[in-house]
Amino acid sequence: MKDIKYLTTTLLAIVLLSRTVSAQKTDTMQCFTVGFNFGTMLTSGERVMGNGQKTDIVKNPFLNFGVDVLYKFRTNWVLGVEGDLYFGNDNLKNREQRLSHIYAEGAVIGNGGGDAGVEAFNRGISVIGSMGKIIPLSKKKINSGLFLSLGAGLTQSQIVYSVQAEEAPQLDGDYSRLYDHQQRGPVIAENIGYWFMNSDKVYLNFLLTFEMQQSFTHSTRDYVIDNCLGISGKDNNWYFTPIYMLKLVWMFPITGKTTQEYYYF
Repeated sequence: MKDIKYLTTTLLAIVLLSRTVSAQKTDTMQCFTVGFNFGTMLTSGERVMGNGQKTDIVKNPFLNFGVDVLYKFRTNWVLGVEGDLYFGNDNLKNREQRLSHIYAEGAVIGNGGGDAGVEAFNRGISVIGSMGKIIPLSKKKINSGLFLSLGAGLTQSQIVYSVQAEEAPQLDGDYSRLYDHQQRGPVIAENIGYWFMNSDKVYLNFLLTFEMQQSFTHSTRDYVIDNCLGISGKDNNWYFTPIYMLKLVWMFPITGKTTQEYYYF
């Protein structure tokens, strides 16, 4: 009797273990994830909506850094919100032509009579909500695979002027707002990439994605001066800007169950 009881107990344990292993292989994760993204951005040129005039305000490429908050369902659907900051390095195009009325002999003259050493950077922020789907490419890695998503949100961009050598009142305070091209408006985004999630290593989770954005923005300033575009006054144009981005997101699951926690008993 003892042998039969021992054998029965052993068989029951094996059955339960096999069901647990099966559950681990077939269940998907459900969890909150925080990610930190970094990427490089390119634009094919901002255009005035309506007449198609190309503005080409900034040079390519520029950089992107942001934070993603994601919720992954067991069905491999993903909801997310991301906030991004993007920036370039002294990359305003045609600066002397745009600011020709404050340039003299190829420079903005400072209070000391010399070159003020003006640099101009593009800066921008965006907040985008998205919905995506992970499509597993392997039965052994059902939490990883091809990732597709669509998103929409708001974006704002502008030119920031920095005076390095001498004070330049032409670009100080409210005067800089005449030339900073601050614009704001809706943006839509599409992603295609690869989502990798490791149930064993919390630090080995990432998303490598190619993202396309289309923004529709307008000026927030009451008065704009741009001699390249022939604008001196209120800018009533809407602008369309396509952006292409290669982005890496390093993800950290913070709550919820993993495959190793889904048991049948």
